[in-house]
Formats: sequence, structure tokens, C-alpha cells
Amino acid sequence: MWKQFFVIFTYFHCVKSLPQVITVPADNHLSTKQGTLSPRDTISIGSCKIVINKLCPDPDVTFYLYSKKHPEQPEGVRIGADPGVSNLTATAFNPALPTKIIIHGYNSDMYLNVLIEIKKQYFLKTQDLNIFFVDWASLAAGPCYPAAVWNTKHVGECTAQLVERIREFGNEDIHLVGFSLGGQLTNFVANTLRPYQVPRITGLDPAGPGFLTVSPENKLDKGDAQFVDVLHTNAFIQGTVEESGHVDFYLNGGVIQPGCWAENRFFACNHHRAPIYFAESITTKLGFWGWPCPSYGDYLFGRCPPKEPQIIMGESINATSRGVHLVITDSVSPFAVGKFTGPAIEIYLKSEKHRLNILRKYRKQVMSYIDEDDVVEALQQHSKSKNANRRILYPDFENITEIYDFI
Repeated sequence: MWKQFFVIFTYFHCVKSLPQVITVPADNHLSTKQGTLSPRDTISIGSCKIVINKLCPDPDVTFYLYSKKHPEQPEGVRIGADPGVSNLTATAFNPALPTKIIIHGYNSDMYLNVLIEIKKQYFLKTQDLNIFFVDWASLAAGPCYPAAVWNTKHVGECTAQLVERIREFGNEDIHLVGFSLGGQLTNFVANTLRPYQVPRITGLDPAGPGFLTVSPENKLDKGDAQFVDVLHTNAFIQGTVEESGHVDFYLNGGVIQPGCWAENRFFACNHHRAPIYFAESITTKLGFWGWPCPSYGDYLFGRCPPKEPQIIMGESINATSRGVHLVITDSVSPFAVGKFTGPAIEIYLKSEKHRLNILRKYRKQVMSYIDEDDVVEALQQHSKSKNANRRILYPDFENITEIYDFI
């Protein structure tokens, strides 16, 4: 309960110029695994909505289906507490086909261009698919980031209801793809579905603010699906830096993406590269290939030159892949550069350039990641022995200032 008061208190102070608070009760719904018999109440402060009693279905959380039959104009999908309310049988949904569920993040909607590009790339392949989009735009609206974070649990529960309906038709080939706040939201889908696990979750630069120090059950981690793969492109800023999956890919160092300095929206460019890279991975012939590194901290200390074995990142990843991997891309589309060969000197030099840029431009965030006890404790919940004690793992930790003096 104290968290509810904290969120409400935050908005009274952060949105003083907005209209008065209005409590909006929604229609009653049947009791479900995702709700209770009480109505769903929404506290509205201007454009900001805070869902208090989390009930599904919810008109603020809607689902749309793209298919080979409807590749451009999606069909609306109704998912009710009673299976008989669902209209899946009246759509082009084919339970014999693989199913993708794509979830947008903060201050956007299902029509975000980088997510639509993922859909387009899927349909460029010969294989037919069910591609569902989750639209929770009214609960993720700006400038209401704390409210959007708060609402992720509710949206995750409603999305879990969609997964349940899909499974009732015998479809078990289900892949959740979440971008930014949508990446963290997949955790709440998983929590609601337990003990069942979807086969795969892909986190595209999962949101960092509001999640670094929370417990594992409240953010994406490798326990949320049979296989979890994560792409990091804007760590320390909009994305999380911590290892969150069975396999984590840090592209170009995971913070600054090549070519983004020329963009007018620098931070958005870095963050949006995660879905852009993933979309390209669906059809690229070269592929995005990563080399192993014991941890992201080892990378920051320059201990991860390119080496074998390389693994492929993205749609075609092998579900047995594990650990931290580093990937280099081009600065313009197409971004995939394929496998490196021989001594990979050029790849190594590019990697070092990105690493030194991170240390130079984000010194405070890097120091916090490595040194602050509460951050270390949170990271330990996601790591095994290699991250058990950062000070033991990095005996030259005290010399980190020398690195900054050097650069």
C-alpha cells in the first residue's frame, strides 16, 4: 500500500500544473486469475493514469493481430475473463503457427516505427506467423514515467490473459518481444502465468530507471521463460546495464551506438537501436555475431578482446546460448557485419574505442555500477559466482581512477 501512496505523492509534486486528481471507476468485471471482484479504479492526473485495482480485461490494454491475411491492417482481438468472450476464432489466428507478442514501452504505442519494422521483417520471410501487438499507450503516456512503471504489473497480467487464451487453442510456440518498459513488463506476464513458462522472451534494451535495485520478481530475468535473450544498446541511461537473461548482448559497448551522434534525438537513437538491430536480424544473411566475455564489468576493464566461439544474436539465436557476449555493428543500415575472422584487429580497435568512450562520457554511472553496495547486491541476484563479489573479482578496482587519467 505504501507504494501506491508514494506514486501518488510523486505525481502531486511532479505535475503541479496539471488539472486536479480525478478517480475514475471502471466497469465491473468477472473475477479472474488477474483480478478480483472489485472495480478497477484509475487515478488520473492530467494525462497520467495510475491503475490501483488491477483487473483484466481492460479497455486501456488492447490487443491486435497481424497475419499474412492482414499484414498491414490488424484485427482487434477481444480477450475476456470468460473464454467464451474471446473472438480469436473469428480472426485469422492460426494455432498451428508460431506466435509473436510485441510490447511497446513508455511514451509510445503499438505503431512505434521500430516495432512495426520487426513485424515487416517477419512477414518478409516465407513462414506465416501470428503477430500480436499489445497497446497500452494510455497507461504509458508521457510525462508520466513513474505511473507507467507502476502500471506495468497490470498490463503484464492482462497480457498473460492473452497468452492463456492462445494456449487454450493448443498453441505453445509463443515468443514475447518487449522493448524498453515493455521488456521489463514481460516479467509480470511470466509471474502471472507461473508455473507455466513461455518458450522465449526477448528483451530489447529493457528499461533501467526504476528497476535496477528492485527484486528479481519485479523485473525481467532468466527465470521468466524457458529462454531469455536480451539486447543492450543504451545501458546506464534509458536501458538497464545488468545481465537480465540466459544470454545478454552488449552492442558496441551497450551504451553509445555508432552513428547516433549525428541524430537529432541522440538518446532515443541509442535506445531504439535495440529493436532496429533485432528487426534486421530476422532477415540478414551476414548476421550479428558476438564473442564471449565473463561479465560486463570485465568488458569495462578491457579484459574481453574478440575470441571464439562466436554466437549469433537475434531472431535465429540458439536457445542453448548462455552468458555475456559483445557485438560490433556498422554505423549505418544494414548494421550487421557478420563474423570476424583472423586476428580481428579492426573489430578489437572498434570495441576499444566504444569502451573508452563509455568510460569517458559516463564515469559516474560506471563507478556506481561497479562500486555502490546496493547496486552490487542487486546485480548479485542476477549473477552467479562470477559476480558474487566485485571487489574480489577485480583486484585492480582501486586503480580505476588511473583508467580515467589515462583516457
